[in-house]
Parts: sequence; C-alpha cells; structure tokens
Amino acid sequence: MKKLISILLTLALTLSLSTPALAAAPEEKLWHDMMGSLPHLILRDSGYLMDAETAAWLEAHPEEAAAMEADLDQQAETWGYGSVAEMAESWGESEAYIRDMLLEEQIQMTIIREEQQAAQAEYAAAHPGYLDGFDPDAWLRTAYPGYKEPDEAFMADYGLADRATFEDYMKEDYTSHLIWIEDLQSDIDAALAEAPAALEGFDADAYFAQEYPYYSDQEEFMADYGLLDRTEFETYLTWEYLTYYAAPSDPWTDDSKEALGGVPGELGIMVNGTYLTFEGDQPYAEDGVTYVPADELGEALGLELTGDYVPLRETAQAAGCEIWWDQAYETAVVMDPDVLVAAIDSGFTALNGVLAKNTLDWERWAETEDWNVTLTMFDTLNGDKTYPMTLTQESLYGPEGLQTTGEYDLSALMTLLEQMGLLEYVGEDELKVVSAVLSGDYELRWDTETGAMAFTASCLPDLLSMMGTPYPKDLWFTMDGETTAELTGLLSDLMDQEEPVTVGALVWYLYASTTAPWSDPVLYWSEATELAAGVSIFLGDDALVREGDAWVLRLGMSELAALLGYSEEDYDYLGLQDFALKCAFGDDGTVTGSLLCLTPDESWSPAMRIAADWELDLTSGSLEAELHLKNQMKLTITVSTDLEETGEKPETQVPDGAASMALEDLTGW
Repeated sequence: MKKLISILLTLALTLSLSTPALAAAPEEKLWHDMMGSLPHLILRDSGYLMDAETAAWLEAHPEEAAAMEADLDQQAETWGYGSVAEMAESWGESEAYIRDMLLEEQIQMTIIREEQQAAQAEYAAAHPGYLDGFDPDAWLRTAYPGYKEPDEAFMADYGLADRATFEDYMKEDYTSHLIWIEDLQSDIDAALAEAPAALEGFDADAYFAQEYPYYSDQEEFMADYGLLDRTEFETYLTWEYLTYYAAPSDPWTDDSKEALGGVPGELGIMVNGTYLTFEGDQPYAEDGVTYVPADELGEALGLELTGDYVPLRETAQAAGCEIWWDQAYETAVVMDPDVLVAAIDSGFTALNGVLAKNTLDWERWAETEDWNVTLTMFDTLNGDKTYPMTLTQESLYGPEGLQTTGEYDLSALMTLLEQMGLLEYVGEDELKVVSAVLSGDYELRWDTETGAMAFTASCLPDLLSMMGTPYPKDLWFTMDGETTAELTGLLSDLMDQEEPVTVGALVWYLYASTTAPWSDPVLYWSEATELAAGVSIFLGDDALVREGDAWVLRLGMSELAALLGYSEEDYDYLGLQDFALKCAFGDDGTVTGSLLCLTPDESWSPAMRIAADWELDLTSGSLEAELHLKNQMKLTITVSTDLEETGEKPETQVPDGAASMALEDLTGW
C-alpha cells in the first residue's frame, strides 16, 4: 500500500511540474552575416563548416593531410560505413562534404596528440629523471584496476601492437596524469594569490562528505576520479572547491541572498528557511568553526543556551538538526527535517488521515503481484494480432530481510519482432539469447544484518555469454553491504516504519534524494515547500472535497485547464478532447479512482484513448488500464496485488552449492 500511495504522490508531483522576425534580406547577405558572427568556422567549397584551427593546420601540413585523405574510406568504417561514398549517400551529402568532415575529425585528433606531446616534452625537461624506475605494469594495475590480466587484454583493447608500444603508452599516460595534477595545483596557487583567505575554514573531508554522500568511502571516489593517494585527493577537492564554490559572489547570488533575507558579503546563518538577524554581536568563523550568539540561535532552535557564543554545528546537531555550508551564499544552513515535514503536513491533513490507516504491524508478511499485459495490433485485412505477456512475483518480508521471486513471459514479442522483419538479419545464436531474455525467472535476496544482496536471473548466463565467456546457469551476482548502503537504508526505513508515513515525509524524501544534491543549501527549505505546494494542487486539503465517507479529488477539462493556466477559449491548446480524473481516499484507508483521457482525431495523429480504474487498500490492490490508438493498436494492463501475514522467513543468502560472483568483478561498479 505504501508503495502504491508513493506512486500516486509521485504522479501528482509530475503533473504539478508541469523572437522578433528577421527583416527580409537576400539569402547570400544573410548567410555572410551569419558567418561573420561565427569567427571560428571556415566555410569550405564542399559546404562544410570547418573549425578555423583545423583549416589552418590543413593548409600548413599538405603532405600529412594528403596521407590522411588517402585513408578516409577506413575512417568511414569507424562510423559504420564501408566507404566515403556509402556514407555520403546515407547522409544525403556530397562526397566532398563527408571527406572534409572526416578529415577534420582526424586533424583534430592529431592536434590534440601534438599538444599532449608538447606538454609532455615540457614536463620532462622540467622534471629530469622522473621516469627513473618507472614500472609500466605497476602503473597499469594502479590506473586501470579493471584489467585482471594486465598487458595482453589492455593492448588488445587499446590497439597496441607490441610490448614496446605498451610501455611507451604507459609512460605517456603516467606523464599526463602528473601534468593534470600539476595543473590543478597551479590553478590553486593562482586562486590563492588572488584571494589568500579563500580556503579559510575549508576541510577536505567535510567537503567530501557534503558534496559526495553517494560514495561509500573516499577510496571509491579516488578510484573513479583517478586519484592515487591522499595528497591527490586533497588537491582535487581543493581545486574543485576554489573553482566552483569559492569564487567571488556574483550579482545574481547577492540579489538572491538579499531576497531571502541575508546580507551580501556577510556570514549568514539560516535556520529552517529563515536568515537570522543579529542586533549586537555578529556570528564569526575561527579555525573552521562557526560561532553564533547564543540568544538568537537559541530562540530559532527553541533552546535555552548559555554563554555569549556557541559553536553552530555542535549545537545544531545536538538539537537533531542537519547542517550544511553554502559557499556561494556564504551561509551556514541549519534545518530540522521534522519541522519541515510538520509544516508541509499541515496542508495534507485529509490524505494523512488515510495514510494513517495503512500501517502494518506484522512482523513478517508475503506479497503477491500478478501482471497481465495484452498488445493487440489491428489488421482489417488479415485479422487482428494479439500478443499476451505476463509477470508473477512473490515477496517475503521480515526482520531477516527480503526475498523476491518472479516469472515472466514476454515471448509473444518475439513473434511481433519476426512479423515486423526486425529479426531477419539476426544470427541463430543471437536469436537464442533474445528468446532467453524474453522469458524466464529471477530471484533477489537481501540480508538486513549485513546489507548484502544477491540476484540471479535465468536469462543472464545466455546474455553474458555474448561477451565470449561462458557462465553457469545458476549463477548469482552479489553486492556487499557497502555497495548497497543507500538502498539498504531505504528498505530498512520502509520495513521498520512504526509511525504512519506522511505526505510531508515523502515530499522531503523525494526532494532530498533527487533535487537537493544539485541545489544550494539555502534553497532547500523553500524548494521543498514549493514542491509540496505543487503536490497540494492535486492532493492538498484545498483540492479534496468531502463526499460521504471519503475525501475526493475530481478533475475535469475545466479544472485541468485552470491548473495549467488556460482559459476556456484556449482548450484547444491542451490537445485533449476530454479529461476526467477521480480519486477517492476513504476513511477506512481504501483508495479508488478512475481516469479517462481522449485526444482528438487529427490528420497527423490518430485519436487516442487512455482509461484506467484502480482500487487499493492495506492488503490488496487492483489496476486496469488501457491505451487505445484508433485503427492501430490497443494495449491493456491488469495488475493485482495481495498482502498477508505469514510466519515464513525469507531466505537471505546465496543457496548452498550455487555459483556466485561479485557484481563488481563483472561491471567494475
């Protein structure tokens, strides 16, 4: 039920988020005017716009360019064509145009290579002996840990002909890395020369924890970013901080800060979406710690604080708040998520009352889902064709963890693909793989104690065999607790939920997990409440009306148009012929509803009908939906779910004797 309610809320969220003419002029003059505004492009005789640097290189190196032109058919093969002529025919361009395009591609790679060689020569001259004792195999293991059998596999993938070429490549790769780190440090030095105090209070570990919470540890981050040690880790984060966060504030940020209640150029303290004002003593930072006058902070947090100044982070976290530093706004942001959730929930009392009726107090429960999908392709000459598909899934939940098993049959799609001629050139081995993928079974096991997960699917061995390595039929893929930490936390929260879930909690979770990582902390409160306001348009107290023993949402054409800002005269812009949505939230916790959406029959698009009916409660649910394109096809979907208490414990470990493989070993994740 929680899952279905969450889907409804997400649907509501999605619904809620919803030049002067040029004076006439001769075509040639307009073209040359446009070219005049593009100083870095040269118009070639073929009609191709070539980069000016590339054109200059082409003129300065006629012999090298002639050699490149002789191999352009081979270059066309990298685009999937047998020759320049074939590519030109496919693209609808002249051969001269395609030749210029492919020539530019080769020249630009040559220019990049020349620049790299020049930079490496300069580095070598400034650092004599830096390659003394260099071990190419050791560097390969360090920089390319995904290669389990070093040089042979790497040489094959990178087109390296022999051991000597491999060693030269490793030296160049190592040198490029050193140049990159040196360039980062040069940028840091330049930034500090301009603003010596830019790193006051900066802590690489705290910055990493705030900006990269999705990494399980620093080592994982360093591996992804090609950082070899702690020094390079700190160098990169310092460079990133100075480049993207510690730059001087811009006028737009100053205006935004002032609009939010802050003072540009001053250290700001924001608590639960409001900038604090200080009549006397002002907050200050010292040795990486922000201190705030006790009276103002205590009043904002509802605490009695003693002393003149108190350390902000320590005090806020002791009060159960979260805290972030927003460099762009020079503001420490403190927020109590419980206060935010309560503020949002004040506008959803009706829906929250329904959600309160949908909390399980079972220790263990079993869930069954049945999906039936039928695709009908209309054919008045040869008869309609029907393609049925099914999925059945059973899940066991308990304090031990989760076990989900499922079977699916999409094999009817194979018939559809054959009838459409899409498998005509597919080989026999590939057809077997497609068949295996379209029908089979799967199982997922999750252990709450360790966080470890294991997954198997009947189609995976056949699918993976296309990579050239055979895999056993009963192979399980595993992930350890560190890899699944974030997902494990979410599953645990859902299963251990003692208090009823509320709209406010769901909105904050959606915002924190999707938008917050890309936003400024000073905007967290306002953006989360704006998100809630969007949801309230459809599910808030003002949107629901009382009908019998239920709170009901009704949206017709006029209500939908008004929500989207259209007048009655502008209905045509909706692109709809009819629209009707009803959703009733019963006092007993049931949710029932229906949807009808019709689009008109147009010359460029056939009429479409979308219809759905649903009924949900704590232990069961059903959905019937249909998508109908006039005279073309109809897709019907029926879903049923059932929940019941059980004493059966979920299996959470890989079965005894079964083959297993860490997913990281296959994917590098």
